[in-house]
Amino acid sequence: MENKSSRKSAAVETLDEGESPFGHQFGNKMLIMSYDSAKGWSSPHIKPYAPITISPSAQCLHYGQTVFEDMKAYIIKHSIHIFKPQEHLEKFNLSLKRIEMPEVEVESVLLGLNQLLNQEQQLFEENHNHSIYIRTFMYASESKLGVSKSDTYEFIAFLSPLTSNTKCHIPEPIKVYVEDNYVKSVPGGAGYTQYGGNYASTYAATSMATQLGYDQVLWLDGIKRSYIEDIGNMNVFFVINQQIITPELNGSIVPGVTRQSIIELARELGYQIEERKIGIEEISERYKEGSLTEIFCTDTLHSLTPVSEVKYKSDTLIINNHKTGPITQHLFKTYSFIQNKTLPDIRNWNYSIQREPTTI
Repeated sequence: MENKSSRKSAAVETLDEGESPFGHQFGNKMLIMSYDSAKGWSSPHIKPYAPITISPSAQCLHYGQTVFEDMKAYIIKHSIHIFKPQEHLEKFNLSLKRIEMPEVEVESVLLGLNQLLNQEQQLFEENHNHSIYIRTFMYASESKLGVSKSDTYEFIAFLSPLTSNTKCHIPEPIKVYVEDNYVKSVPGGAGYTQYGGNYASTYAATSMATQLGYDQVLWLDGIKRSYIEDIGNMNVFFVINQQIITPELNGSIVPGVTRQSIIELARELGYQIEERKIGIEEISERYKEGSLTEIFCTDTLHSLTPVSEVKYKSDTLIINNHKTGPITQHLFKTYSFIQNKTLPDIRNWNYSIQREPTTI
């Protein structure tokens, strides 16, 4: 009988020395569910991680019906947990609903993830007990041409190791370029979702920012090119006069799970936090008067990432002398300690994986 714990994970390409396995190395298994409009969802089942076969006329390839969501899993004292999976799956369903795709049954997906993580424990062992990234996605699989939603869909979840660990090292600060030509989304569109088109449409602006020496794009609203929305695909926060301000959700900003968690956590820690419209001109003015002291962004992969520089037209805003600010550091460390259970999880944000789940 094969020893599951000794099997190496499937690598899709050779890694350079020191290169992160995330996005290059994957587990041995994947979770599958199928949907048919006449039958509904199939039961979740586990298959070997392998290429998938789809028709050249599959709807997803022509009309863009593909959506993803991500989560993170941790192992602490031989016990695995996922951080806020219900909230992530509710957000996934929000995206699916907007793209006219069938919503998933949260409990069925959790059952499947329970089985998948139990069968993939070697990923934690191979990667020194670092956290594990969970990618869930759905695509339209019906073979037909014609602009209409599909009658069949496939849901898949698979794993990739991360290099983040329990030592709580905040990511290096990034530099951002304010984009005032291209836009990411407009109210009434699907900018708040995680469907594929939202990402492909950002490449042109991101490439130009990279050529200018910047890591990410700071996106402005699609109507006036005045109000701040996101940094890359991350939610953004500003510290002005010791108050934390983040753009309010407006139908084009992704309602990130990490964003909401940081809002709740900051309030509990005693910080004043406000969700409102905030313009790029206001940020420039607050910087010049010295009241803008920190900027950070949030996402599932990195939790909190500090911003050290903002390029806006002819102005260059150097934030906190290119160093991570104390509020950003405080929030990151507290949030990370809750994720890895160094601090008590009084909010029940962690979902424990059962050691002996129901067989799928």
